[in-house]
Amino acid sequence: MDVKKGEILGFVGPNGAGKSTTMKMLAQTITPTSGEIWVQINDSLQQVNKARIDLLVTQLGFLLEVPEFYPDLTPRQHLTYFAKLGAFPARQVRTRVEEVVDMVGMSEWIDKKIKTFSKGMRQKIGIAAALVHDPEIVVLDEPQTGLDPGARLEIHDLLLKLKADGKTIFLSSHLLYEVSELCDRVAIINHGMLVAVDSIENLEAKIKHSRILVKLLHHRGSGEIEKILMECRTLIGSLRNLEDPNEQNVQYNPSTNELEIEFNGSPQEQYNIIKILVECGIEFSEFKASKVTALEEIYLKLIQTDDKLIETT
Repeated sequence: MDVKKGEILGFVGPNGAGKSTTMKMLAQTITPTSGEIWVQINDSLQQVNKARIDLLVTQLGFLLEVPEFYPDLTPRQHLTYFAKLGAFPARQVRTRVEEVVDMVGMSEWIDKKIKTFSKGMRQKIGIAAALVHDPEIVVLDEPQTGLDPGARLEIHDLLLKLKADGKTIFLSSHLLYEVSELCDRVAIINHGMLVAVDSIENLEAKIKHSRILVKLLHHRGSGEIEKILMECRTLIGSLRNLEDPNEQNVQYNPSTNELEIEFNGSPQEQYNIIKILVECGIEFSEFKASKVTALEEIYLKLIQTDDKLIETT
């Protein structure tokens, strides 16, 4: 597996699949039993191992699981230590500490003792600690743990800003909707083995399974809905040469007034479906391929397929 410079790679998998173990091996808090880890620093590939702790401390930033801090110290004291440990220029440390604390929305708490902090507040300081020495590569294990919705949005925006600044981010999460919105590519792990590494769009195409949501402009009666469903199934099914129209999965969700259309994930098929809807005289106000739904379906399908393969072997 590789993480490309300047991208956000999402790392997902079931509990116990090996996500945190992988990140701990990268941080050398666990020694790999086999394999190698390499990072590119200043256009030079360098191997990560215990002999190169200086590389880990200065060039990478880590948030591994739930961060721990000395309870009677403040964020300023902790982050000043981490910045110096990471070889950040001494004259700029004070400014940098205040900058990263502001990034995570904790400025008013910078000189308060951490023992007074909630779990979410500690998590924010953990993220600040991963960033304070301005590393090129940031490794975050479940960064949204313990955060309220407002704080999650703040961290979401912060990660996008880091990416815009050219940082490389390796991110594990159980929040698939967050991974869908943030990540350029997704790596799926199961039982310690990579199941897939690719963009969501490419994974959709590989498993030939995604979903389009079409919001109807007006609510229709049940008779009209049945007529629309049959017409859509017949015409969209003909795109795939299906003998039975009911093989084409087109459903209606009355709670959202949306048609849910299964398709193969390709832009061309999206275009063909739009043409069919227009030609049928179906009035709609929104047409979108749901990336969130897609990633959930991709994840479940690939994990279930992998589990079956493991069972048979």
